[in-house]
Amino acid sequence: MKKKVLSLLLAVVMTFSLAVTANAAEETAQDLDGDIVILHTNDVHGAISGYAKVAALKDAYEARGAYVLLMDAGDFIQGDPTVSTSEGATAVELMNLAGYDVASMGNHEFDYGYQNLKDLEADADFTIVDANVLYNGQVAFEDNVVFTAPNGTKIGVFGLDTPETATKAHPAKIQGVTFLAGDKMFDCAQDQVDALEAEGCEYIICLGHLGIDAESTGNRSIDLLEKVDGIDVFIDGHSHSTQEDIMAALGGTVTDAGDVTVTI
Repeated sequence: MKKKVLSLLLAVVMTFSLAVTANAAEETAQDLDGDIVILHTNDVHGAISGYAKVAALKDAYEARGAYVLLMDAGDFIQGDPTVSTSEGATAVELMNLAGYDVASMGNHEFDYGYQNLKDLEADADFTIVDANVLYNGQVAFEDNVVFTAPNGTKIGVFGLDTPETATKAHPAKIQGVTFLAGDKMFDCAQDQVDALEAEGCEYIICLGHLGIDAESTGNRSIDLLEKVDGIDVFIDGHSHSTQEDIMAALGGTVTDAGDVTVTI
């Protein structure tokens, strides 16, 4: 069964740990009128100096006519003291300025407690999506969001957080919070895909913080891709892996910078 992991129109730009490459910058010299560009970061952990680069890259693509979506796959509010001392408020402020459109959460987002996250959500100009995070049995944040490009193309994005948060976060910080895991998470993801397809989304993106580490077996992104149909793009975090690591774990190959298909 084939899964399209990274294949979205003509341009998909990946920014790992906010490192914007020279090649990505050079691509902005093209005429991108009518194209859709996805920029994403993950596991920033307070490396705030990179947000200016991300903002500049988004502006550069938009100046060339592209419709740009900027996303983060979690662990952005904890790490360097520049964000930790404000319990993530500084990160959200800078992400607002950079023009982020949507983010999912990582396990470290819960380091300062559930209520802190709800307060940050209220201050965020971007949507926080995590379909498998429940509070008192109900979806705690948004489960998905739909973006519509100027040409009418609908792009659906849903989020997933690692179930490991249940054991990695301090129990007092996540009272009332549960994280769907294993088959329940897979069923949740399939429900999201089906719902977004029903809304007419031509492209469906899972913005996850699952990773590919062996210790996470059963809840990894690559486990989910074996069980869930219809995900066109999976943007992952948590394991701090490179694209090559992911391809190696899947046993697939990179066929083109803008069209990656792996066989499971």
